[in-house]
Amino acid sequence: MKISPRRVVQILAPLVAILTLMIGLRVGAGDAVRAAVVFGAPPGRAAPGAKGRLAWQLLTFIDDRGVKETTAMKGLVVVARARGQEARWTGESNGDGIAEITLEIEGITAGDPIDLEVRVEGDAEPLARGRAIWREVAWAKRDAARDGVVAALRPTQRTGAIGLDVVVENERLIPGFTTPLWIHATPPPGIAKAGIAIAIAPEPGLVAEREQATTCGDGWAEVPVMAQAHVVGSGFDARAAHATGRWFGSIPVAPGAFFVSMPRVIPEGTPSAAVLLAPNPRDVVYAELDDEQGRVAAAALKVVVEPGDPTPRARFELPPLAAGVHWLVVSGEPRGGERLAGAATAKAILVGGAPGIDLHDTCSVGPWLAQRPATGFPRWVALDGLPERSAHNRTRYRLGMFIGLVALLAAGILETLILVAASREARVALQLAELDEDDASAKKVTAAPPGGSLAIALLVAILGFALLAVLLVAKG
Repeated sequence: MKISPRRVVQILAPLVAILTLMIGLRVGAGDAVRAAVVFGAPPGRAAPGAKGRLAWQLLTFIDDRGVKETTAMKGLVVVARARGQEARWTGESNGDGIAEITLEIEGITAGDPIDLEVRVEGDAEPLARGRAIWREVAWAKRDAARDGVVAALRPTQRTGAIGLDVVVENERLIPGFTTPLWIHATPPPGIAKAGIAIAIAPEPGLVAEREQATTCGDGWAEVPVMAQAHVVGSGFDARAAHATGRWFGSIPVAPGAFFVSMPRVIPEGTPSAAVLLAPNPRDVVYAELDDEQGRVAAAALKVVVEPGDPTPRARFELPPLAAGVHWLVVSGEPRGGERLAGAATAKAILVGGAPGIDLHDTCSVGPWLAQRPATGFPRWVALDGLPERSAHNRTRYRLGMFIGLVALLAAGILETLILVAASREARVALQLAELDEDDASAKKVTAAPPGGSLAIALLVAILGFALLAVLLVAKG
């Protein structure tokens, strides 16, 4: 049985159209692309004689059809152009895809136009490129004072003529490490602030180095304690001539946080270092130094175990700093410092000095720093390289979908024309069958051509070209 060419076209047209659409969809799916995102932060104050500094964070990742996966990249180069200057950083990102970049530009301030370009070795196109975006954020926002003492803990019980308030230096206790508590006594008129005895009654899970403390001239008393549990509390009883006071409440703990070992006060304009101690084995720690204006320095540090000491640690080298209060923020997460929740902590340190502070008096420096906690150091997306990097995929998607839909439309019209032509032929054949072949009137019945032959040929050509086009696009 011989199959007519029209029947072959009728069978193959939808198959070719579906094949073309399938290839078009695969073309439109795109390829995995590498890209980078730069997280910005306001610049901190520069040390005397030093250039301005941008301490921004870089994230490298692979985007595969909308699924992002952070990845380490070597041979990274970041170039910033601003104020007629060019700053360059080279390095690599870690397993989290994070690199802390430092760009030194003389006189840089928040809001200055900055053109950024992020490249990686072996890639002709940049991972990110464009003008950096600046945003206003609530930087180093502090809690309001409570009962005249900033950052005072909320008590469960606070009674007596002597008012007691408790402040945690470094904001929260870190299990396994000693942290100072500062107790402030406010006696009634006629009783001196200095010399008030405070008995310490810690709850189970909290260990105090002493059972009693005595207030200094401003009514402050230092109580070093160590948390051995994740939920701890303590009571404090003050006693003076003809007056007493009691405070009891819970004390916040940061389970799993790093402990920062460094002096409370460091000199201005001099490099220094901090040792970050981990409570358990870790691979990396994210550290940053912030002041009241912006981000001064940052680093993603490897955590190591040194010979003779089983405590995992990392060393954070600090650049020369301007005078004033700073916060050393430590977290196991790349962006933990933005909210200071969980195991992210901030240690307040004083650089140089401050008005009214006696740098040689612990009872002056300690409470001053303890009353300067910060609620977070938020960042924003200053540059996102994914839209530009994935532009080629979007073009391929639109082209693949267009070719596939054209093929479906051509196949649909082609099938319609073939069916219409077959219907007309069937009607003519039926009319001829109804007539008597011997009747002369049969000569009057003529089979009109089915028509549409040119259109059918044109649609077949379009279908073929669509398949060829989508194959060429897929091949790249």
